[in-house]
Amino acid sequence: MFSRKALVAAVFVGLTGCGGSDSGSTQSPDSAQTPGSVVPESKPPAQVGDNKPLPEAEGEIKVLSNRSDLISGGDALVEIVADNIQEARILLNDEDVTGQFQLVEPNTIRGLVSGLGLGSNTLAALLDNRNSKLTASITNHPAGGPVFSGPQVQPWRCTNPEALDDQCNQEPEYRFKYVPADKLTRLFTEFDPSSPGLPEAFLPYDPENPPPEDDIAEITTDEGVTMPFIVRVETGVLNRDRYQVMSLFQPGENWSALSPQDQWNGKVLIHHGGNVGVSYGMGRPPNGDISGLTNGNELLLGDSISVALARGFITLSTAQANLGHNVNLVTAAESLMMAKEHIIEQYGPIRYTIGTGCSGGAIAQQHVANAYPGIYQGLIVQCSYPDVWTTATQFADYNLISNYLGLQMPESQEEMPGFFEGLLTNGLLPTQWPFIYGHLPINPVVSDMAFFPAAYPDQENCPGLQDGVAVYHPEERPEGLRCGLIDYMVNQFGKRPPEVWSVNEQILGKGFAGIPLDNEGVQYGLRALQEGLITGAQFLDLNREIGGFDVDINYQSERTRGDIEAIENAYRTGAINTAENLSGVPMIDLRGPDPGFAHDAFHSWQTRARIEEVQGHSLNHVIWYGAFPIAGDTVFTTEALLTMDQWLAGIESDERGDTLQNKLIRNRPAFARDRCLSLSGATAEWGVILPLTGGLLYPDPVIPGVDYALEPRLPAVTGEILDVATGQVCGLDLGALGLPSVVADPLSPITDEVVKAQELVVQTRFGMPRTVAGDDIRTLNNKCALKPVDPKDYPANILQGIYTPENFAQRVAEIFPNGVCDYSKPPVGQSPTVTWLKYGNDQEVEYGGEPLPANDEWVEGWASPAFDVNLSSNQ
Repeated sequence: MFSRKALVAAVFVGLTGCGGSDSGSTQSPDSAQTPGSVVPESKPPAQVGDNKPLPEAEGEIKVLSNRSDLISGGDALVEIVADNIQEARILLNDEDVTGQFQLVEPNTIRGLVSGLGLGSNTLAALLDNRNSKLTASITNHPAGGPVFSGPQVQPWRCTNPEALDDQCNQEPEYRFKYVPADKLTRLFTEFDPSSPGLPEAFLPYDPENPPPEDDIAEITTDEGVTMPFIVRVETGVLNRDRYQVMSLFQPGENWSALSPQDQWNGKVLIHHGGNVGVSYGMGRPPNGDISGLTNGNELLLGDSISVALARGFITLSTAQANLGHNVNLVTAAESLMMAKEHIIEQYGPIRYTIGTGCSGGAIAQQHVANAYPGIYQGLIVQCSYPDVWTTATQFADYNLISNYLGLQMPESQEEMPGFFEGLLTNGLLPTQWPFIYGHLPINPVVSDMAFFPAAYPDQENCPGLQDGVAVYHPEERPEGLRCGLIDYMVNQFGKRPPEVWSVNEQILGKGFAGIPLDNEGVQYGLRALQEGLITGAQFLDLNREIGGFDVDINYQSERTRGDIEAIENAYRTGAINTAENLSGVPMIDLRGPDPGFAHDAFHSWQTRARIEEVQGHSLNHVIWYGAFPIAGDTVFTTEALLTMDQWLAGIESDERGDTLQNKLIRNRPAFARDRCLSLSGATAEWGVILPLTGGLLYPDPVIPGVDYALEPRLPAVTGEILDVATGQVCGLDLGALGLPSVVADPLSPITDEVVKAQELVVQTRFGMPRTVAGDDIRTLNNKCALKPVDPKDYPANILQGIYTPENFAQRVAEIFPNGVCDYSKPPVGQSPTVTWLKYGNDQEVEYGGEPLPANDEWVEGWASPAFDVNLSSNQ
């Protein structure tokens, strides 16, 4: 781990150079070895080397803030290690930048190198009286991007008045806020009946006119620094969109990468927003857990962001990593990479980074962690899905089934009679609908209203789009901007080949973005048929009439035909999350029952099944289930942050020569275990956290004296017993209760059925249309392999109208002349995710991406050595 003591010891100095002399005079050895001293200038650069090649010196130039070829914004935090480094001359493109460095340890200097030009730059350290040298190449990209995402979405609207150019760049802005000391009094004195709700947890802080010290809450960080709970909020623009960095701050004191304020513990928490969508203009960095629900409601609903700040974390969010604003996982990863680089350059090197977020915020984390490993060291996901594009298949199926059933809400009053007529004449009874959806019908209806509209390329109100830009319409404006999810990912999916072009594509002479999903061969309702829940006639009619989507997401009688290149690229780029690259990432998955908000618990176990398939275990994946809808419990995000922090700290301090994966397993805390209900929080070592108490008890109880009333705490073993006991509510396990196998095994036929009922009734672990059609829980088949129709799939059942399997199979084959899905074979186009792909430059796109050049070096500023972060492709 990097030396934080050395950073604290370093004093803040200006980054401009000191005056030099032609004589090349140097400091005495004693003064030159003082950490924090500025490296002196001497011989002018014009005289250095006399244009003769110099031999390579012993030592190393390390770019700390990013890979040296991924730097952006014109500066980089650099460390140089060599004997007598204090006597070196440092040149950037032959210009002397020695004064930008200072000694941080013997034979080690560190500096924020500014003035990088776009493209390749050469940094040289001239040693041994300029008779040898160290060199490094640094490739600098624009602060507005792109770095690796390829040509950017156009057009793009800057909404910040301070924008300096068409990349929306601006100087960072700062404001302050604080937590008031008397939270309890404010609950009563500031309650407004005309505007119900809790008072804000933070109040504005004016450094020029601060409140009395006694009015500000006091906090003690996890490293023992006690200070007023004052937070600085930095906002700015990177990658054409806004970012936000928050930290505990001592107003009036300096902070630099070479001399951070004492209260920062070197850790970062990245928080995300929810939903899924696209935008053609700037957004706002999200705040709050549960997709922002806790923002302003921290006392009632809890808030891991506030807890992280209190413990000494820096917190980060970017608009581009908010899936509801930007569905593109590559630009999301790019924005986080650039923002982490900014933190390292302005605040200092990072020990490790934790992600947190619900719904779209969970998808963003899992997407990015698998496709761009190293950005996070640990994940806290809540109300999660594993990715966008297998979920898109689920929601597309929902939409098609709802269309078949007539369940889509009419857009006008005149359409109401037809709506009710369709409900009564669709051929399936309402009691049968769940057997086709794999879920209660309310979730498909909600997903249609909340998520599916973002798929249409002809959205009337295209988010963020500036006035005057024509949006695509298939008849009126075929040349207009296509404002849908698929076209937003064109760099990843590629374009459709000419042989499948629609009329509009032929008119325009170019293909639209490839379709990364497909329903050819899908037998909707197959398991319902096999279990006697629908008739043969209903099964045949459903599959004959359900149809699919065309390239404009309009209904068609034919099934949706995905584009093979787009499907292959969806796996290759990580748009479909196959989880191969998560084995070194601890994950805590927080889940509650779904009352109909399209976030059922199925998805937590879907992710676990994918992890187990590629790893052979899921020891890095923990599921906490609770009674609070969607989120599990109002204390879960706080407990998960504390547990993840403990987990990563254990990995960080493990100095045994071993793989990250083994260190992860070895240092898994006792509290990082599957849980059903949150009673064991009362036994945690960090303090009593009771179920559903939000932020009322932690980090400091709102009611004075409560902390003493809750002492003494129950021993930790009590928590383990509680988790075993309450776990029986979610899934009966006689072995976990201590019953010997000689007793438990004979009862398994009964207990297995009980567990199935618990999964459905307690956990709302329902299925989806593809699992009803025969796919397994991983549901990775965005396009399935086909097989001939097999009579064995349709057992004879006179009551269902299946008199002979052979005759029924002939009728099925008429609907599926090319065959039906064979889920025993791998999905069409499936391949492992290739990490750290680059999609061209700002002018030319590389569809599907190409791996970044190999990088075997640890990127030291990104994480402690145990996490082995090199930001390199696995190919």
